[in-house]
Amino acid sequence: MRTLLTTLFAILALCLLPRISRAQDSTCAIRPRLLLDLPLIDAPYVWYAGQMAANKRMGLTDGSDATMNAGDPLRGYENPSMQQALAVTKDLHATNYYFTNKLWNGILEPTDRKRFLLNRLAANAQAGLVDYLLAYQLMVFGPAWMHEEFHRSGTTLRGIPTFNETYYRFGGGIASASVSHVSDADMVLFKQEAPNELVRSFASGIEGQYALLRNMQQDNFFQRTQYPSVAMNILLTKQAVGYVRQFLAPDYDQSIDTMNFYGEQMAERDYVGWDFTAWVYDLHRPDEPYADRGQHPFGEGIDRVIKRADLSPEEDAYLKRMGDLQYLNFLSPEMLGIHAIRLNANTRFSFAVRHILTSFGYDLGGDLLLDRNGRGWLLGIHTYHNRDHVFGGLELMRKGLHLGAAEVDLRGMLWMQPEHNGFYDQEGAIGGLVTVRTAFRLGNALKAYAEAEGKSDGWVMANPYLKSNISVRAGMALDIR
Repeated sequence: MRTLLTTLFAILALCLLPRISRAQDSTCAIRPRLLLDLPLIDAPYVWYAGQMAANKRMGLTDGSDATMNAGDPLRGYENPSMQQALAVTKDLHATNYYFTNKLWNGILEPTDRKRFLLNRLAANAQAGLVDYLLAYQLMVFGPAWMHEEFHRSGTTLRGIPTFNETYYRFGGGIASASVSHVSDADMVLFKQEAPNELVRSFASGIEGQYALLRNMQQDNFFQRTQYPSVAMNILLTKQAVGYVRQFLAPDYDQSIDTMNFYGEQMAERDYVGWDFTAWVYDLHRPDEPYADRGQHPFGEGIDRVIKRADLSPEEDAYLKRMGDLQYLNFLSPEMLGIHAIRLNANTRFSFAVRHILTSFGYDLGGDLLLDRNGRGWLLGIHTYHNRDHVFGGLELMRKGLHLGAAEVDLRGMLWMQPEHNGFYDQEGAIGGLVTVRTAFRLGNALKAYAEAEGKSDGWVMANPYLKSNISVRAGMALDIR
């Protein structure tokens, strides 16, 4: 599979590189643009986060809920929603790209095609170095932080207190990409009451990474931000692919022994350990009690982390296939820094292939982005796979509508998914999602916006709810040119 994907990626590069001069705007100019988005309110998630904060404040680990006080919703912002975490991380890296573009416009102004290519090579190299430092040195608010916040969204909806260890960068401990301070009692109840939500929470870390890359691709295509994000695209995808395939390493089980040795105290233990052996284990065993994992080898409580040796042959083969399919996420011209392919004076397009792990198996599909006469559209194709069945879905976005003084984005989805979001479901259920976002300018750069999103039962990338839900978000946005 890796050889096939390498060949396909090479063919993609050979086909698209000659089109670079047409893939960008009609000139070689780089026009720095920065889009910042801060969703201040995401309801009802803010109330779930407030309840989690109240339970943490009272030290509850028995499945009961503490009485919230006025400060708990504010304390809940320690665990932002998926959309909030996604926005913060994108803002951090978009700021890097904006100032990188301004810097290299001054050093190497792209007045012709050769200087344009040199400008882009230099800008992508520098931006990639800064991205690396933000991701692995700062950590907080970068992709590692966002990865853990996506995990925490699942536990927060259950009221389970958790802690994102990237916050140790502010002091008090050693910063790491881990979710800790979770009790075994809460994990037992989580598996017992909502096994499919548990499975989804294990896979949602890299779901966040792919959602980040998807959003940045949309900014580059529809808003022409020209972010030099090639290194981020490749490194985040490579990390996600490598993480799913990590269990194939010969020392994988030994690394779990080491993890357990340094997790003698329950509060120190990650709530899942390495994500994907646990994901495939519980995906295949929704009815197995969580406590059946056995006794922790070096301390009290349950041995949470799943070794490769704990997997059945079916589970092992399934996870290997998921690791192979992950390579499909490299298939996009955005990986080469090509933000759009121009067909003619009025039409531009781009695309991306996506393989995302879910509560029931995986979603395999992709996006087609189209700009025709300044009208932006996205068509998403989805195929939802559980053990025995494949279901389908369509997604349609209309970007940048102008209705009077309002700027409106519309999104609709229609799907057939496993009826209970489970791996063994034999029947499908029809569902869908509608999102309306409206923004109003408050000045040359500042906007206020409100967004309403309603969905039926079902899995949607970067939406934490598997059950039906109506969410309302509001915030501020900056558009700096």
